[in-house]
Amino acid sequence: MNKRIDRIFGLHAVKQVLENAPETILNASIQESIQSESVSSLRELLNKLGVSIQIVPRVALNRMVKNQNHQGILLEVQKKTKKTERDLDDILAQNQDANPLYLILDSIQDPHNLGACIRTANAVGVTAVIIPNDRAANINETVRKVASGAVENVVVVNVVNLVRAIKKIKESGVWVVGTTGDTEQSIYALDLKIPTAIVMGGEGKGMRDSVQKECDYVASIPINGQVGSLNVSVAAGVVLYEVIRQRGT
Repeated sequence: MNKRIDRIFGLHAVKQVLENAPETILNASIQESIQSESVSSLRELLNKLGVSIQIVPRVALNRMVKNQNHQGILLEVQKKTKKTERDLDDILAQNQDANPLYLILDSIQDPHNLGACIRTANAVGVTAVIIPNDRAANINETVRKVASGAVENVVVVNVVNLVRAIKKIKESGVWVVGTTGDTEQSIYALDLKIPTAIVMGGEGKGMRDSVQKECDYVASIPINGQVGSLNVSVAAGVVLYEVIRQRGT
């Protein structure tokens, strides 16, 4: 597939593109003989936009999405321009007086977890999500599907050096809160009404030492049951919603 093209599939993800970035749509593929009112509604919108639609067998769609659940519809769109570390300075400056909330993901490996984190970030209204370029999941078809269209609505910044990016974030007046199970400091005891960046560590190993050293605070989510930890996307949801609970938003 052309590296300048992204494939977006699934009802929610396709709907979000139609609502928020219809100008990026290049073409569409719809499963032949599919009986779905939702697909029919999306097809009508595509027709109104003059988008070229191909009717293809289910097996062809399966092959295009590597047997993921496409729900009978797929778009090819112009790849979203990546935000990079160069853009981070502008983002920080533009939001300096807006009580920003950033989500920093340190080495998340599973694209399903990345997609779920981005979906939650969109629901909460996070200012931007910051992820490393290397040794971590990046935006792909799976992330877009799991995020259910949130990738189109969230600012995602790819950085070469996460520690350097965190230092920039701190210099802009944002307090950085890392999450770990290795502290008795509860996330619920912190003041999260101030400009805040939440750091979530990768699956299994958590935050890298170099990242944790840059955190102003390190906190945990209290766990009362027998499990030792939460899935990173679930933990991100718990922490982010505690921020907006404290802020009353």
